[in-house]
Amino acid sequence: MRRSRQRYLFLALAALSAGISGCSASTGNVSTERASSHEGTRFSNILVIGVANDYEGRSRFERKLASELKAAGTDATALYIAAGGNEPVEREAIEALVKANGYDAVLISKPLSRGADPSMKTGSAATKTSRKGGGIDLFRYDYEELNEPATWNMDFSVTISTELFAASDSQSVWAAETKVSKKETREELINEASEKIVRQLKRDRLIGH
Repeated sequence: MRRSRQRYLFLALAALSAGISGCSASTGNVSTERASSHEGTRFSNILVIGVANDYEGRSRFERKLASELKAAGTDATALYIAAGGNEPVEREAIEALVKANGYDAVLISKPLSRGADPSMKTGSAATKTSRKGGGIDLFRYDYEELNEPATWNMDFSVTISTELFAASDSQSVWAAETKVSKKETREELINEASEKIVRQLKRDRLIGH
């Protein structure tokens, strides 16, 4: 039956309403696996779904990933655009979007772990002297060390699990784990993760010509 064939996709979609928590992350490589049921299939119109606790983070990731897919020659639409904003993500809604827009695949990404490690950077020290009185005695000077204000740098990291589902039978056809670390901003983290995911999809000949 159609519903039984959709079980893989819907199990993944169930995670969208669960929220994500995380701690630390990692090294910087991509591992992938591909099912043989769709060997040789290339997808050309993909619905991009990101899982995140906050709408802003999800929409930024979906937008960047969809943009990278388009740059690679594949039509792609972020879920927040297809759904018209911050709408609840439900199984029936995804089914309707896939059918209405003719998507041939759904790409779902969610963070497995994430972290932000702070490090403090201090400015260079300078010395200010003030003389107490007459004479040449070295100890008649007060020495005051002045430092530039200390700044905090954040090293952001994330490990993202991504799965590609064929819309024709809702089977999971590809999965990858992407690790990105030591980025100073969340934007840099999103950019590199998206680029890695699309690069691997291309290498595995799931997108492009």
